[in-house]
Amino acid sequence: MKKCLFALAALLLLLCLPLAAPAEETEAADEWTILIYMCGSDLESKYSCATGNLEEIAGVKAPKNALMDVISRNEELAREDYAFPGKVNVLIETGGAKAWHARELGMNIRTDALQIWRYDAAEDAGTGTFVPEETWPLNNMANPDTLSEFIRWGAERYPAKKYGLVLWSHGGGSATGIFIDELFGGEYMTLDLLNQALSNGGVHFEALLFDACMMANYETACAVQDHANWMIASEELVAGKGTAIGEWLQQLYCVPSVNGKLLGRWICDTTMIKYSNSDDRQAQELITWSVINLSKASRLEECLDRYFERIYTFYMNYPDIMLRFVSAPFFSEAYGTRHENMFDIGGMMYEPVFRTSLDVDMQKNVQEALAEAVDYCVRGTGRPAATGLSFCYATNFSSEKLEVYARNCPSPHYLALLDAISEWEAPALVYEKVDTLPKQTDVGKFQVAIEKKVWKNGTPAFVVTESEAYISIVRYDLYMKDKATGQIIRLGTSIPVFYDDDTELYRIYDLVKWPTIDGNLCQIDLQNMVTRENYNSLFNIPIMVNSEVMNMRCVRWFDTDSFEVLGIWEGYDNDSSQFNRNVKSLAQMAGQEFNLLYEVAENKRGTKPFVFSPTMILYRAMTMEETTLPPGTYYIQFVLYDVFMRPMRTELVELAWDGTNIRIQGAPWEGTEILKISTN
Repeated sequence: MKKCLFALAALLLLLCLPLAAPAEETEAADEWTILIYMCGSDLESKYSCATGNLEEIAGVKAPKNALMDVISRNEELAREDYAFPGKVNVLIETGGAKAWHARELGMNIRTDALQIWRYDAAEDAGTGTFVPEETWPLNNMANPDTLSEFIRWGAERYPAKKYGLVLWSHGGGSATGIFIDELFGGEYMTLDLLNQALSNGGVHFEALLFDACMMANYETACAVQDHANWMIASEELVAGKGTAIGEWLQQLYCVPSVNGKLLGRWICDTTMIKYSNSDDRQAQELITWSVINLSKASRLEECLDRYFERIYTFYMNYPDIMLRFVSAPFFSEAYGTRHENMFDIGGMMYEPVFRTSLDVDMQKNVQEALAEAVDYCVRGTGRPAATGLSFCYATNFSSEKLEVYARNCPSPHYLALLDAISEWEAPALVYEKVDTLPKQTDVGKFQVAIEKKVWKNGTPAFVVTESEAYISIVRYDLYMKDKATGQIIRLGTSIPVFYDDDTELYRIYDLVKWPTIDGNLCQIDLQNMVTRENYNSLFNIPIMVNSEVMNMRCVRWFDTDSFEVLGIWEGYDNDSSQFNRNVKSLAQMAGQEFNLLYEVAENKRGTKPFVFSPTMILYRAMTMEETTLPPGTYYIQFVLYDVFMRPMRTELVELAWDGTNIRIQGAPWEGTEILKISTN
């Protein structure tokens, strides 16, 4: 009885309590949070490139609002019949530049602090707004902790089903890394530090976009493979205007349910359209973009390490075979300049085995692994052989540069080989996995000797003797004595020297022809080190525009044996060791005065004092053709590249050209010479 009374009392007590409200349904997470890490650098301070991309973003509309407006004006449509897009958050961190130019967008971007902005998309008309979210103390954007903090903050403040990260700045490929923070001495972030930053950020990204030059390489893919599903990047130059960020963001706002694979394809396609519709001939020709499946990067990493292991083994036991085996990269498409040594992976695997001595199964395995890793690839007509991922053939790097590259390279066999052929010493960690190799100076097979001869037209030639070394390519540098000053000025680097199979002579095909711009001889330097005969060659011509040294970029088309000027490029940045993104079309520069520049030969390499040509005018199209050299005194220097693409230079040979005949002057061109690897 007591138990029943107790139960009844408990029931009455419960009935007296207020009824609890039903739990509210938990709001679904946003679809995407896009984090844009915008290290402005000189791209913004000098050229407003970051502001240009912010202007593109400001045009992105909110499709849900526009769709609701359409439905409200058509009462017969049932609103529930439409699936409204989920929410996309766009967060931007700004820093790394000495000046910003985004005030017209309502953004007072500071140079003494780091700022985070949230993009509030426009509705049916007008432009969106950038809402300031956070202001942090100034810090180096090339510091991994700075990037990690931004990632953590974005994920905590704006959680989403999928995350995307855009790394916007300069890129230097595998040899250096990414970013230039001009507020902190031009520091950059190497790939190992990028890996650290992403690890400490604690977010696994659906898509990782490198809006920077030459980051579609296997070293970068290996560095970030644990932190993202899809990587989108370029093997080649990325113009300062970057990707079509407004276009692909608009697509994402409209269809946010997509994964990183489809987003990557949007980025590639919209960026190709952006430059196809521009007057930037340079960007149109050289553009490459690819979508990388990072879950497949590990197999490619293993296959390439086995490739380097084979070279490593041949180095000691079968050097004759190795000398051909390592030539494969030089038949592949090259990117950037001679400083970065970035070669397309696919190209070296397309060469027939009888030319390179590549192992058939290895060739197949690398091709399969590459095909699995590269899900999508687009390219301009000037880069027809791009297969989506490059790698760094660092065989001619200085010890200082190898010290940096060793931090980015995932292959111990490759690092041991680089140790053997250079003065650099690999880290001890490498030799916990592989054995050391003897230095190349102790292996006689790698010595190169030439016997000097004179060709029947009076020009110097030579035969490679007493050596089993494989010569990758031979070029020559041409110099001219200025009649007015007596200075020896440099005219640049030739296309490859002709090899005569019958005589085994390396000889100059036509010495008295040289490229001109509107009839003026120019200094022209070959940028790509490809040995394939049917390859369109890219050149730089130094010029002075508005007191600044820049480069006119031109291509020599193989099929027509003609030149075309593509545009203007600021040039390689010696301070940061990175490729500069400031490229301009001829149309943008039309009407401005410029001078051709010629480096004076007597000065030490690197100081680059120049002689100026007469003042000329830049036009929307420049006439460039080969013409006959004027009579005078000239000098040539043969440059032989060994199997590891390291230059060996002969002494200067003085030549007299009277308009009809050439003869060697001064010291006779005769005898045998053992060549040494050049260090400059």
